[in-house]
Amino acid sequence: MSSIYEKSINNYHLLHPKLRKRYQLDGSHTFSGTGTMSEISGGSFLVRMLLKLGVFFRCFFSERGKDIPFTIKNRTCLLNREHIGIEWNRTFIFKGKKRFFDAIMVYDEKEDRILDFFGNPHLLLSVLAFEASPDGSLTITSGKQWLLICGKRIPLPKWMRGTSVVCETFDESKNCFNISVHVQNTILGTLFFYKGTFQEEEGESC
Repeated sequence: MSSIYEKSINNYHLLHPKLRKRYQLDGSHTFSGTGTMSEISGGSFLVRMLLKLGVFFRCFFSERGKDIPFTIKNRTCLLNREHIGIEWNRTFIFKGKKRFFDAIMVYDEKEDRILDFFGNPHLLLSVLAFEASPDGSLTITSGKQWLLICGKRIPLPKWMRGTSVVCETFDESKNCFNISVHVQNTILGTLFFYKGTFQEEEGESC
């Protein structure tokens, strides 16, 4: 069975082999990694106060810093009888304090796209576009977004969205994945930014 990423990443064959393996997530493949975010920054005082609310949904946080320990776990989960999702559980450790960024990605067969449900419980829904480049890297960009309240999807206008760009590469010389995430708003500017590296944990991939 093909993973949802094999179906939806444009030019999937261009991905670095390690990235192809990493995104081969289905019922028999998982991924666990550990690393360090060299920088977590961004957001005015007001934005960071608003992001504090995300702690209750395990998807956003206000803490910032350098050299922050990081873990990531990806595995499939059954949402209902018809849909299988991919869990994205990211943990950042700030001086003993854990902060989480959880989401579930689902493949939308009808629209041929991936939907990203942020938070636990779900707070925000975003359409994601995936593009592989000739250098083997992967770029993920967000599109339309909805606020999820009481089972309803409330469309967010462009000026309220947090537009994200994620870039992931593999460094053969250091045998690690590089990642950068930049989330910004047309009015408020950068909301959130982090970059760093991580390695796959031995014995976790099957």
